[in-house]
Amino acid sequence: MPQYKHHKKQAEAQESALRVQGDYSEDRMSRENVSKPFVIGVAGGTCSGKTTVAERLVEVIGTEKLALIRQDAYYIERTDQPFDVRATANYDHPDAFDWDLMTHQLQLLIAGESVNVPIYDYADHNRSTEVEKITPSRIVVFEGILALIEPRLRALFDLKIYVDTPADIRLTRRLRRDVLDRGRTYDSVINQYLLTVRPSHEQFIEPSKRFADVIFPEGGHNDAAFEILVARVRELLM
Repeated sequence: MPQYKHHKKQAEAQESALRVQGDYSEDRMSRENVSKPFVIGVAGGTCSGKTTVAERLVEVIGTEKLALIRQDAYYIERTDQPFDVRATANYDHPDAFDWDLMTHQLQLLIAGESVNVPIYDYADHNRSTEVEKITPSRIVVFEGILALIEPRLRALFDLKIYVDTPADIRLTRRLRRDVLDRGRTYDSVINQYLLTVRPSHEQFIEPSKRFADVIFPEGGHNDAAFEILVARVRELLM
């Protein structure tokens, strides 16, 4: 898979708000069976802006028409592990996720059933005992770093998006988020990034870009790309 240089991405971003890959066409933005929800998968590296894209969609479309599921909710349960072990685990590796539960609950939601999605405790590095009830909606957005890597999950997406942001920007955002919002120390964030986050990004996340139908250059605040996405989603809701 070709490696993209930062200057090349900047040039491409100037030419187009978003890149469309493969044989994707607007015809795929509609369903023969309108009773089924339209499912959008949003992937990208840590702090690339994928959550921003998903949450902006929720704000614009509204929770009564759009359901948001975060892949982080499906980290495996680690209650049997001591805190020190949980703190040093690789949470950017595919083995960190409960793929069976993740796929099963998305299938249920598509079938019109409500699901109780786990809630993850970032400070404790473990799944909490609480759940969040997600009810069926006309649009379902599933976002996460590895949203595009699993074939069973990919098969459920009607539109696959990869949010592409340079590594230095992603690291800066991760430092701010984990220290201020998740109770981590500066050193722990840097160590985790070097030991697990960056290697996993290069091995798993970046290569999954080839499965995307659309690539958002320069992150979740690419307003031109976001407006195109919103326009298409609104057409589905008409």
